[in-house]
Amino acid sequence: MAESLKTVDEWFGKLDHAKEIWTKLHFYYQDTLTGDKGTIWKVTESDITSKSPTSFGLTYMVDNLLTAGPEPDSQVVGRAQGTAGFADLHNIALQMAINFVFTEGKYKGSTISVLGRNPVAKETYRELPIVGGTGVFRMARGAVITSTYSFDKATSNGVIEFTFYITHYSM
Repeated sequence: MAESLKTVDEWFGKLDHAKEIWTKLHFYYQDTLTGDKGTIWKVTESDITSKSPTSFGLTYMVDNLLTAGPEPDSQVVGRAQGTAGFADLHNIALQMAINFVFTEGKYKGSTISVLGRNPVAKETYRELPIVGGTGVFRMARGAVITSTYSFDKATSNGVIEFTFYITHYSM
């Protein structure tokens, strides 16, 4: 997290001498659509959503818990916050704009931003681009591989597994 404009200026001033490194992270996203502790909320839908076999136009805001393990009571590492919307007329695929906000541990105060297409129904493993970050992950790039760890059809709640491959700088 930037303390001031001067701090950011100093960081960029050292960029020529920075070492490019890569970091691998692995955690779980607790996708809770129903119940008292819901973390996904519908914000809009299109005129054709109710007739669409792919839920086209349905858009959600998310503020999901990130945990070290797949169990909801696993060690908390942060939150996944942003939007996810059904954006394909022919296949079930989400357009995701999600910030992974680290609230605990070594990366506390840093974020990773992911923006891309997630073909949730067609692919077991999906790849999304990392488009940036803040703090430790300032100017991050790379890819995240995601897969559905578990999904409860009755509640639509699920656990999504994420593995991040991040290139960033060390000062």
